[in-house]
Amino acid sequence: MDIGFTKQKQGQFRHFGRVLYGAGLRMQRELADYVRDTDHPDQILLLEHNPVFTLGRSAARSDVHVSDEFLSKNGVELHKIDRGGQVTYHGPGQIVVYPICNLRGGRQDVGRLVRGLEQAMIDTSKDFGVIADRLNGYPGIWVDTRRGLEKLGAVGIHLKRWVSTHGIAFNIDPCMSHFQWITPCGITDKGVCSLRTLLGDECPPWNDVRTSLARHLAEILALDPVTVSEPSQSISVTVSRSGSRGTEILMLLSRPSEGQCWSGITGMLRIGESPEIAAHREVVKKTGLHGNLVPMELQHSFWLEPTIYGIHSDEPLFNTETCFQMEVSADSRVALNATEHCEYRWCTPNEALALMSWDSSKSALNSLLDTKFGVEGK
Repeated sequence: MDIGFTKQKQGQFRHFGRVLYGAGLRMQRELADYVRDTDHPDQILLLEHNPVFTLGRSAARSDVHVSDEFLSKNGVELHKIDRGGQVTYHGPGQIVVYPICNLRGGRQDVGRLVRGLEQAMIDTSKDFGVIADRLNGYPGIWVDTRRGLEKLGAVGIHLKRWVSTHGIAFNIDPCMSHFQWITPCGITDKGVCSLRTLLGDECPPWNDVRTSLARHLAEILALDPVTVSEPSQSISVTVSRSGSRGTEILMLLSRPSEGQCWSGITGMLRIGESPEIAAHREVVKKTGLHGNLVPMELQHSFWLEPTIYGIHSDEPLFNTETCFQMEVSADSRVALNATEHCEYRWCTPNEALALMSWDSSKSALNSLLDTKFGVEGK
């Protein structure tokens, strides 16, 4: 069996943490355009998604056994996508790898790519004491457990003009109950496992598995790693108060020169500055407000759109945003900085969600509503 590639090529391995699923799709589209130039290195993204079910071209909505309302209440998104296969789950505790590879120039063999991706997961499993293998007719990697055969890693590739997108999902310690809400990959007579279910307390950390998987991918796909630029760093702050209509969220409208969109408070870190200091600085600078700044359990990365951010680079650029929330007193007055923004509003959560343009802003607000205010406004 031919596995992986022998013809060496340059590749850039981009190690992210959390990437919101919609942002991940945009990353893939932009990087697919980038690698179509055969002078550019292949792009290998290693990351973790928010909870999401993805419906491949062969999937039916009936493969998801719960309602849209149930998914929304439990913070799980649903996306129809262009890869092959049926329904899969992505979420925290799982490593997702997107190999954005141009197979032209002596590597035009998608079967070899798929087998290589499977082998990288098999070799990674072995590094941590787990014996996994292929199963004829069932893409991915499988483990023979006392419960029967269970899938440890999934594969789903899309190929367009010999450029690959989508990829693999390797289970370290995801929420296993989420798999019970779907028919994973259309398979009804076999289960799903993770390194946690197989190893218990010996389950390795996410970063350790990512390091192992990246090393095996480089070897099997014959990629010579090329240095990448680190993502820039930014912050976002969701400011709230207890107003006459209950919880109210502060929204700012940027000037036309700044994109003219509604958002919370955002800003870039300065050299040597911590996210907390940057968040305080941006709140005071743009609104004059003071309050109790609390970090949220949300840090995510995304591709930087050059036309929006006014940047030019020969290499794709990315940003990592750290999210905070701040509650201010009901009688606090906004002193709007008119340099960047021309209007502000105190909105109900539903009104704020309707105004927001970015998935990241919506995720931050929904996270705040879940953790601090229950399900109000969702």
